[in-house]
Amino acid sequence: MSDPTQPEGADVELRLRADLVNLPVVRGVAVAVAMAADFTVDEIADLRLAVDEVCSQLIVLAAPSADLECRFTRVPTADRGTGVVFHASTRSRDGRAPATDTFGWHVLRTLADEVETGLGDGVRPPVHITVRKHRAR
Repeated sequence: MSDPTQPEGADVELRLRADLVNLPVVRGVAVAVAMAADFTVDEIADLRLAVDEVCSQLIVLAAPSADLECRFTRVPTADRGTGVVFHASTRSRDGRAPATDTFGWHVLRTLADEVETGLGDGVRPPVHITVRKHRAR
């Protein structure tokens, strides 16, 4: 049974091989989630591009044969609107976090309302990027 406090279809999770060939699948899901959140055409495009950039950065850092785990969550915003949080993670090949001083990172910060990244511990630590995009009211 679904949780009545969550919007219908609030969470979508994907687990794919961390390979650029899988980007169209994640982009397609991003569009579907944004449409369900009643985003404008421009907001849908922004989320799709942000998701593409997040996944591309993580795929470059991924260990051989690693999976890319993605989660889309629709969330309420302070102004009673709707937002989408996209969280993606993989196992890092060499323990590096995404570079935050690149053009790609600048573009990502422009497309999303919030961006964060993190790196876990270990030999092939988990690395993640989370973005939040709000629907304009």
